[in-house]
Amino acid sequence: MSGTTRCSNKKTLVAAAFALTTALVWPISAQAPDAAAHKAWMNDASDAQEDYRFAVSEKDQKAAVESLVKLEALMAKTEDYWTAKKMADGVKLAKESRALAAQAQAAAKRGDTAAAGQSFDKMGASCNSCHELHLEKR
Repeated sequence: MSGTTRCSNKKTLVAAAFALTTALVWPISAQAPDAAAHKAWMNDASDAQEDYRFAVSEKDQKAAVESLVKLEALMAKTEDYWTAKKMADGVKLAKESRALAAQAQAAAKRGDTAAAGQSFDKMGASCNSCHELHLEKR
């Protein structure tokens, strides 16, 4: 094997190792969402709550379910956000809100608007409890 071939192979190995390391480390080193992202999620959650209320008033089961799916996903993001911030009370309330959104979603899917509404109202109370803590100011 010539010196040029060994050098070329070494460069290839180094490039491959760098690419693999970058691919493995990139997601880990990516920054956690910031307060602006969280605020945007809360605005989206408020919109989804309004969408749900409108869907119920229009008796649009599909739109009601879609709104609750969005709310559950936003509460999952919120749970992750407060977990990263090590805010146990925020995590607890986000989990509770997420579970209630899932309950409302399941009820809405089966057409039980009363049960969906009850879970939705409880979710709203849980959301309000979190907002009253002013976690963002700690």
